[in-house]
Amino acid sequence: MRLFTAAQTRAMDGVAIDAGIPAFSLMELAGAGAAAEVRERWPVAGRQVLVACGPGNNGGDGFVIARHLANAGAYVQVLRIGPGKKMTPEAALNLRILHNLALPVFDVPDFEVLGHLVPWFDEADILVDALFGVGLDRAPDGLFAEVIRLFNESPGLRVALDVPSGLDSDCGQPLGETVRADLTVTFGAPKIGLYTSPGFEWCGETVVVDISWPAAAEPEGPGVFLLSEARIQDLLPRRRRSAHKGNFGHVLHWAGSPGKAGAAILAAEASLSMGSGLVTVLCEAGMLPIFMQRFTEIMCEAVSPPDRPVPELGAILAACEGRSVLSIGPGLPVDAACGKLIHELVRKCPIPMVIDASALTLLASRPDTLKKAKVPVIITPHPGEFSRLTGLDTATIQKERVGQARKLATRLGVFVVLKGARTVIAGPDGSVAINPTGNPGMATAGSGDVLTGLVVSLLGQGLPPMEAACCAAFLHGRAGDLASQEKGEAVIRATDLLDALPSALASLELHE
Repeated sequence: MRLFTAAQTRAMDGVAIDAGIPAFSLMELAGAGAAAEVRERWPVAGRQVLVACGPGNNGGDGFVIARHLANAGAYVQVLRIGPGKKMTPEAALNLRILHNLALPVFDVPDFEVLGHLVPWFDEADILVDALFGVGLDRAPDGLFAEVIRLFNESPGLRVALDVPSGLDSDCGQPLGETVRADLTVTFGAPKIGLYTSPGFEWCGETVVVDISWPAAAEPEGPGVFLLSEARIQDLLPRRRRSAHKGNFGHVLHWAGSPGKAGAAILAAEASLSMGSGLVTVLCEAGMLPIFMQRFTEIMCEAVSPPDRPVPELGAILAACEGRSVLSIGPGLPVDAACGKLIHELVRKCPIPMVIDASALTLLASRPDTLKKAKVPVIITPHPGEFSRLTGLDTATIQKERVGQARKLATRLGVFVVLKGARTVIAGPDGSVAINPTGNPGMATAGSGDVLTGLVVSLLGQGLPPMEAACCAAFLHGRAGDLASQEKGEAVIRATDLLDALPSALASLELHE
């Protein structure tokens, strides 16, 4: 599903109006559609419904939903918030219809009037937020902020029209007081901020209502997409009945060091569980006994003697011959010698790379090295590693995850997997995907190493980099969700993700 910015949705609305669809009709479709979504979820006949309307078209949508819910038997009260009387012609017409139908509409111009109405918020079974739509670019203040606070303190169900008031619909950041909705009914097209982090936490369930925008209104060029099970199912590589292990890639992991063998083990096990035909861990000779005790199906290859933890470049390049892909980083030492080798390897590696963890930290001194890679590169930073690569503080990154991931991908010419709640995947062409799977229990040591193993496995099986990263992120989150259902979020370990991965994959996998 493609997601859109506020500017794009306004442009699409304009295309519809220019095509001859009256703005009043668009408002009617929005409000009627929202009412239908509410009725589909909850009984409304005999229920108290409070609709708070702002001064713009979002308020007009509120007038429409109020009429439709009243027709369905709800006891509806409409509040016009703010001292201003100015409104769009479409909103004014819908307000006049409410007056003609003798539906109760109350002006709330100031705090004094609002104070008398506080019990209404507590008594309402359903509260409809029609204060602000996608046009809001500042924190709600004064009377509007107080109404939002009353909404959030009410025990009733909260429904937001188009976007929860107070939420930036582009980046998903609360601008100030923000409605915490149980249901968000967005109109025409889904907005980016409703699906990225932290915006999705304010929306509750989000549903899109068709308001008859022409298909031609959709903008061209790279977009932002929400990953779905159906899309991932289409992308996953099929396993032919006549296939053999050579069809599914030979993955190399240069990973692990004394005290950090677990990172390499998790990444390699993930690649094998994801379906790689062959998996080999490259390590110093001193690590071989540790790995060989653990691995049965996974191979190990020493690329340096025990007294030299960092190999020569030639040893890594030689190991790449005849192999499909290389992952670099999980559990590697963070020192100058390793950093020098990683910068050289990025420039000279002959096979696609997935770079994570220690390798990203070491590349942060000269991230433009990534521009010199001769092969596709996927990097998988968490916000801290992203901060080191860009020089931005993590708060800035988290405020605009989609935009920042896209900027880094296009600047360095790599594929970026910005980990975290609602992982963002960005390509060098400007395309972006948001992953909806996963949960807070996955914020645990080793979880990222598992993701690295999944990404490099799918890349080795022949998926293009963007598709490999998207499928890996989705399945990683799905495995986390399955593990959470079985054990609870608080106790998930990275090994639980490995245990749940076959079930996650089986829920999507297709055969030819």
